[in-house]
Amino acid sequence: MKLAAGKYISLASPIIFGAFALNHFVPSLSPLFLALLAGLIIGNTIQSNAVIDAGAPIMSKYGMRLGISLLGLQISFGNFKSIGWTGFIAILIVVVTTFTVTRVLGKYLGFTPGLSLLIASGFSICGASAIAAVGAARKSDKDEISYAVGLVTLLGTLSIFVIPPITKLLKLHDTTAGAWIGAAVHDIGQVIATSSFVGGDTIKYAVITKLSRVVLLAPLLVILSLGGNQESVKIGRVKVRNLFPPFIFGFIALVIVNNFFTISKSGLADFSNLSKFLLSFGLFSMAIKVRFSSLQRIGGKPLVFGIVMWILFGIFSLTIIRLLGI
Repeated sequence: MKLAAGKYISLASPIIFGAFALNHFVPSLSPLFLALLAGLIIGNTIQSNAVIDAGAPIMSKYGMRLGISLLGLQISFGNFKSIGWTGFIAILIVVVTTFTVTRVLGKYLGFTPGLSLLIASGFSICGASAIAAVGAARKSDKDEISYAVGLVTLLGTLSIFVIPPITKLLKLHDTTAGAWIGAAVHDIGQVIATSSFVGGDTIKYAVITKLSRVVLLAPLLVILSLGGNQESVKIGRVKVRNLFPPFIFGFIALVIVNNFFTISKSGLADFSNLSKFLLSFGLFSMAIKVRFSSLQRIGGKPLVFGIVMWILFGIFSLTIIRLLGI
């Protein structure tokens, strides 16, 4: 079994590296999404075998969880100082409203609670990374994780082509345009691509705003981890690890390390790349066991819902930013 798992890792690694290579040339396409797409294609093209059966579950579980723990090193509370209290309030309003409304309406429209939660997390915080983290914390259905990642990637990519012309039409200041892009676009690569098309100092404000949204992943994971495990506990003494999965402890510990100890920029960049690699490997390993027929059962309604929410919250986030004078 261990030999087969090792063989799986050696065979799959070049595919993940390929996803990163393509992301280098097309930054708007997250390596997480590319890895997931590759897993879906390969899993639906070849027959399952002992190597995949042995290695995929291991990397899907442990690769994903270690990658999520390392996300803690990307969370810096200093980002809030950069944008000030006004910027923080704007981000908080946008994130909380987006998360709450998307989740409530999704459940009202008949989506499963898990799918509603995944879409809400991806829309409100940081796209595919948030979906992967929340999916692991709540042990979500792999089909729903795949669907949600595809949805936020599609809409985040559309933002690259839709938002820049609007910023020109409305003659938005670089600060306002950057704050809007950082608040409304899902993935960091998509944020950079969108703000690059606008030009000027937009990219600086967009990245700061986006990273400030990512900070809110920490309390979300803690709350969801508590809520998810409490629902499954019935009678008897509850162990700490039942309330907090071990990888959440690692995530929190690395958030503390990043905010109270000095880590070089190059070191943080290396850990960020390692986190993305592990998350990509985890999503690839999960997707390779997913069948297209299982995605079809989810239907087209969440896609239409996602497009409508993307439009509405794009308008909403810009409105909040302009009302607060950013």
